[in-house]
Amino acid sequence: MRKLEDMRVGDWVRWDSRDWEVTDRDGYRESADYSETQWELAPRSGAAYYLVRSQEQKADGLEEVWVCTTQTGISTVEFRKDSGGWRAFKEKDSLLAPPGQARYQGVEFSLDGKSEVRAEDDDGNTVPKFTWDYYDQDRKRNIAIEIWREPDADYYEAYQGVVVRPSDFEPLPPRASVSRGRVNGETAGSLAVAAAFAAFFFVPLGGAVMTACNVGAEYLLALLLPAAFVGFSFLRGAHRGLLYSSLAGSLALAIILLRLRGLGGSYWEYAVYGVLAGSVITEGASRLFGGIRTSDKAMSAGNAALLLLFIVSFAHYIKVAPRPHNGSGLLAACVLPVLPALLVYFIYVFKGGSDEPA
Repeated sequence: MRKLEDMRVGDWVRWDSRDWEVTDRDGYRESADYSETQWELAPRSGAAYYLVRSQEQKADGLEEVWVCTTQTGISTVEFRKDSGGWRAFKEKDSLLAPPGQARYQGVEFSLDGKSEVRAEDDDGNTVPKFTWDYYDQDRKRNIAIEIWREPDADYYEAYQGVVVRPSDFEPLPPRASVSRGRVNGETAGSLAVAAAFAAFFFVPLGGAVMTACNVGAEYLLALLLPAAFVGFSFLRGAHRGLLYSSLAGSLALAIILLRLRGLGGSYWEYAVYGVLAGSVITEGASRLFGGIRTSDKAMSAGNAALLLLFIVSFAHYIKVAPRPHNGSGLLAACVLPVLPALLVYFIYVFKGGSDEPA
């Protein structure tokens, strides 16, 4: 690969201090004067980005723009109405023309141009796809609204990105392909079964063995369960920034909860705290990142709830266990935090579909 535009599927590049695999390449031509080339860039974990090169022949020569962008929730982008107020875009909208102004995360963008190509949708059908491009005042950030004109409705998608230069990307030697598997309903069920099996079989069995051997390591063993959840999320491509931020917030909130509330509440009270904390922390942390999907939120919220409840649960175990090695207490301390964590996980999964942009 001598030039960036020569990238093909299977190539690797380094951008923004991360390594990316080219997993797809598409070309679109609107007319003799305008064309686009799009590459999908997949990291080891987290959301995919799309590198888009647009070329337009103008009176003063060929204009070429490179943008690296990722999908964001359509409702996070607003447009200025004719009356002067702001309204969020909708997944199914019916705007007759592109609004002149858009707003994302408090930054206003101006319409720069629009294009129309025919592209293949998720069902394999070729349909018209319209793109409205917006740039901020410095032309460093880009918002793109894509409209897929399906037979039943117009479907809107939003992408946020930055203007880049080919020199920002460094070609890398070939390597193994990224596993891009995402958590779906079937995988979610497998996760639930695996977690239940670990909670009800491996943890109690290990605790019993350690009790018999009198080694006092049940605390270390118990940590394997939340660690397994984090590891599973990491391998399944959870957004690392969102996952780590949610875990950090959960740890801080658990400490605050223990100081303010202590251990005097019921299990159901703490379960509610865990479910609410997992959701609130994840929703707040998701505002720090772009391209967050529902599957990312599901895994981060579940792990955040689990970590908070494990801290509370083992604080209670350490306080009330009649002796250092207590099998029934260990079982309860391990199993009870799992149930609220799975609840908040499945709420996200079934709320929006695990691969939908959040």
